[in-house]
Amino acid sequence: MVDGTGGVDQETRSKLVFVPCAVQDAPWLTPDQQIRIVAVASLVTGAVRLLAEDPGTAITTGELSRMWALVDHAIA
Repeated sequence: MVDGTGGVDQETRSKLVFVPCAVQDAPWLTPDQQIRIVAVASLVTGAVRLLAEDPGTAITTGELSRMWALVDHAIA
């Protein structure tokens, strides 16, 4: 576990940040698939940030649950 980063190392974070750029260069994906991939990468990155900054609040206020509901919707 990496302190202050929600347990995600720098390499993984940089890969998640790169997803929107990489998806543009994937013409075999439909626009719908591209936006879903970008949405999931963004939500995962946001969840990591929430957990790194204030995990208790993220969990008890339901913020994390709402983010996972959005991930479920994006991949449905």
